[in-house]
Amino acid sequence: MKKIRIKTHQGFSAVTIGNSYIDQLFTLLEKNNLHHSLFLVIDENVAHYHLGVIQSAFSQYKGKISYTLLSSGERVKSYTELIKIHERLTNYNFGRESTLIAIGGGVTGDTAGYAAAAYLRGIQLVHIPTTLLAMIDSAIGGKTGINFKGRKNVIGAFHQPRLVFVDTMFLSSLPQTEFNSALGELTKYGLISNQEFHHYLTENIEKINSSENRSIEKAIIESIKIKAGVVEQDEFEQRGLRKILNLGHTFAHAFESNLGFRIKHGEAVTAGIVCALFLSHKLGLLTSTKLEKLLSLPKKINVPRKIKSVEDGKIIKAMYSDKKNREDKIMFVLISDIGKIVVDVPVEKQNIIFAINKMKEFFAL
Repeated sequence: MKKIRIKTHQGFSAVTIGNSYIDQLFTLLEKNNLHHSLFLVIDENVAHYHLGVIQSAFSQYKGKISYTLLSSGERVKSYTELIKIHERLTNYNFGRESTLIAIGGGVTGDTAGYAAAAYLRGIQLVHIPTTLLAMIDSAIGGKTGINFKGRKNVIGAFHQPRLVFVDTMFLSSLPQTEFNSALGELTKYGLISNQEFHHYLTENIEKINSSENRSIEKAIIESIKIKAGVVEQDEFEQRGLRKILNLGHTFAHAFESNLGFRIKHGEAVTAGIVCALFLSHKLGLLTSTKLEKLLSLPKKINVPRKIKSVEDGKIIKAMYSDKKNREDKIMFVLISDIGKIVVDVPVEKQNIIFAINKMKEFFAL
């Protein structure tokens, strides 16, 4: 079992990574001084495959415990589902000394995490991510939130988990589309980190996509280390450093919104990163040689054909509502080389449209 500790203003987040060690979950809750009133929010798909294993982990538990199931899909990140969680917490008299445990992918973690942040002005939170995307990204760093009126993550809070319990056993029931979805965020980490990790991903992305255990575990550990390093230095995105984690995301969030969230987040990120690479080249930040090199990784990733149907006008409109904008200017995170990220770059509409069209050509859509 690998352990990573993340120091934040809210304390420490303990991250553990292993395979088939869920029987140690309760021991880890005890070691990390988690409150004994437990409320579990479980993705319904995870419950279908793993509810027995989850219940077994708490079979000897004598304290207060309850759980609720959460539907899957981006549309779940809403006030409607948030209210359901709060109603159950209230109806079962969960107080401030309670721990909410989110078991599922990014949607579950974001929604349940925000529920924990808002309930009684904040109760303890534990993430048990069950998708590769959540393991490498969304469960780490304390961002929680819901969507509102078609806008991605515009309502939320920073609320650090006390424990992130990564058990790759959960990946055994993951459909192939979920592995493919994680590759966009992995590509991001390869680009914002260093030559060594980028090379590793380029050489092993097919193994990761085919769920080869050793390659996946290394990718998870390295991605968490990279994000942890950023979060420790800029937890609340006030110093600018944390913005590097948004490489490709201004495009990605606009794609998701335009397509009614009928595309997976990671798929949108892959397309968004390709747009960011072409845009970086267009603005003179990235040489042609480096562009070709950096495109070699996303070239190995599939994106859905529905990306072809995104509409330029609606994409620009969605981008104007992005949280990263300043003074009505669309701001981008771009790149000049591996590990060399440029933030807060204002870009004209025609160059944004150029990058989108180049992305469509690149994926032969």
